[in-house]
Amino acid sequence: YEAETSNGITGTADSRSGSKITCKVELEVPQLCHFILRTMHCSLRETFGVDAEGRSMLKKSKNSEDFANAMSKHELKFSIQDGTKVKLYPEKDEPLNVLNLKRGIISALLVPTETVENVKTISMDTVYGKCDTEVEFKSRKGNVAEDISINRNLKACDNFSPIRDYVSPIAVVKGLNIPLSTLLSSTQFCHYNIDAKKRHIRDVVCSEKHLFLPSSYKNRYGMMTEVNQTLKLEDTPKINNRNFDGGTTKGLALEVADDKFSRQGDAVLKILQELQKLAASQQNQQRARLFYKFVSGLRSLHNTTLGSLVPKMMETSSSFTVQALTQCGTPECYSAILQILRTGNMNPLVVDLVTYTLALLPSPTPERIQEILNMAQYQPSRASFYGLSHSVTKFYNEKMIVTEEIMNVADFMMSLLGTDCSGDAELTYLTLRAIGNMGAVMEKAKPNLKSSLKTCIRNEAASLSVQKAAIQAFRKMTITEEVNWDRSALLKVFQGDALADKRLAAYLILMKNPSPSDLTKILRVLTKEKNEQVKSFVASHIANILDSEEVGIEDLKSQLEEALKGNEVPTAKDFRKFSQNYQVSKRISVPGVDPISAKVEGNVIFDPNSYVPKETMLKTTLDIYGFGPSDIFELGLDGKGFEPTLEALFGEKGFFPDTASKALYWVDGRVPEQVSKALFDYFGYSQDGKQDQVMKGIMLNLEKLLKELSNKEAPEGRAYLRILGEELGYLKLNDFKLLGSMLLRSIKTLQSIPEMVCFWCTNILSS
Repeated sequence: YEAETSNGITGTADSRSGSKITCKVELEVPQLCHFILRTMHCSLRETFGVDAEGRSMLKKSKNSEDFANAMSKHELKFSIQDGTKVKLYPEKDEPLNVLNLKRGIISALLVPTETVENVKTISMDTVYGKCDTEVEFKSRKGNVAEDISINRNLKACDNFSPIRDYVSPIAVVKGLNIPLSTLLSSTQFCHYNIDAKKRHIRDVVCSEKHLFLPSSYKNRYGMMTEVNQTLKLEDTPKINNRNFDGGTTKGLALEVADDKFSRQGDAVLKILQELQKLAASQQNQQRARLFYKFVSGLRSLHNTTLGSLVPKMMETSSSFTVQALTQCGTPECYSAILQILRTGNMNPLVVDLVTYTLALLPSPTPERIQEILNMAQYQPSRASFYGLSHSVTKFYNEKMIVTEEIMNVADFMMSLLGTDCSGDAELTYLTLRAIGNMGAVMEKAKPNLKSSLKTCIRNEAASLSVQKAAIQAFRKMTITEEVNWDRSALLKVFQGDALADKRLAAYLILMKNPSPSDLTKILRVLTKEKNEQVKSFVASHIANILDSEEVGIEDLKSQLEEALKGNEVPTAKDFRKFSQNYQVSKRISVPGVDPISAKVEGNVIFDPNSYVPKETMLKTTLDIYGFGPSDIFELGLDGKGFEPTLEALFGEKGFFPDTASKALYWVDGRVPEQVSKALFDYFGYSQDGKQDQVMKGIMLNLEKLLKELSNKEAPEGRAYLRILGEELGYLKLNDFKLLGSMLLRSIKTLQSIPEMVCFWCTNILSS
């Protein structure tokens, strides 16, 4: 067996790269259509130039012996059905790149099943998947074909898909592997010479060409890769072996092989050292080439090799190392970045920003999930927890499998909840929000997680926000008619005497997919309900459902009408004092397609003892072309104790009224007299006030506001944002206090800049 690859631009001054493989192939046939392939005495040579006649000049590769050992280490069992369908039974530790080479040998050996027609198109297994193959039987000896040729358009094969190499995640132009692959012409031609008497192959020649069409001439010359294979029969000894035990089954199609190396760490470190020397010597013309070589070297390293190399690289040049790891793009490089964040003395905000950004990158891998989990364990924060939930959800949506890493995430989340969510309130709340964001995956990984959530809901010792978060963690989980235990737990909360917002949280989760029995019980509670906030909200919500034009809500409307049995829904109370659900929906019917609908929904939930809403929510939903309803965005705010804050902001001597009066004196003289007089008359202030020290007065007002807010009992509040059902995170009121302090410091700094400039100018002039 011989196989030679050649890459270059034909029709020009020949400069090519490539390699050539030679092996002795032994094909044992213990049973009919069952084979054992052995490859021995292999060698690997590489192209180092072109001779005067345009032929490639080859030399033995330094890895030739390793290659020979890898090829001969394992035999490969396979079977063929109907001459077109191939099953492989490789050894468990057979490297993928070696298995792919053996696949190429088997693919070349596949002779099409003989037919009466001289020309026929049949579907065959190849290394590119199922391919429509044009077969021509050129000559026959009696009833046996002696000369067979086949042609394939490889682009029509079902597994001929472009492989995307790793690129910089911050690259401006990327993802061109698929559009550029359409500009290739990929064909394969094979010729078989058959021994008519013994009915087996004498020799095979296969030629494969991949031509880049935009730079080609007559579709023959240009940028091209060629693969040529030959097989020549040497001998056919007889055997007595009849054993064939197949194991794990694989197909003939190629698999993406891991091209990482474990012994190149020193070479990569040497490139970094050269880069550092160039930076010191100012030989900048070589830096781009060496930096690209450094990044390519990082992409070729295994996780263990790169992990142990990171401290040495950071010691050599932290600047080059961080830049290269950022542009590397492999899971191993992401791991190295997070390793630097964990081991270095980094600002927590920087750690959170990098972790969250990495989690949002497309196509997450199990390795990346594990690394983000490590960060969440090292630094539990909103960024790491929400980032982890996004990565887990995206991975599961793409692969639909639960890996060991996802199981680790589920175990970690359950360990934080404890037995009844009685641990640290803030961390428990964050954990429940993260679980809710990846609820479908967590339910698959740990079905008993629901039991923990129900325990949290029942635990009166836990804070109200934790109990509500435990209820809302069910938002992506399965709550069907069959899962009565889940339904009964939520229904029991709604029927109980808990606070209004907890009961309504359970009600809203139930109403995502209620059963007729649930609706009957809910309406029964509604008719006897004494809590006016609950009664007003549920009544308005049910009334809005009955009036809704939303697509797909017809079944729920009919179930509600059946449960009401002609009874009227109670009238909602005054919207300024009582909780309400608001909905506006519109359906558009387009001939020939499914109806389209859009809905805007809002919730306002009041505390009976306050004039300020305790919880608000705004959501838009779109149902288009039968894809099911999608929540475009959802914005929510909940909290309590806002009254002192509102007094400090808008009271008689609050920040805004007092600042408004000072602003009036500041604008006086800067706008027309009539406008200035009208403003003073409207606010009821005298126009005789002094303008001096006005800006300082406003600054003192801001300082006074921040001081008052810090002295008063701090309100509790959180705001969250969801896009397409995915919660991006939440903000606490403390975040806004921090922002206010930073803003005040920034304003003071800006105020002092003119004085500093004058001081510097005076010093310069005097010197």
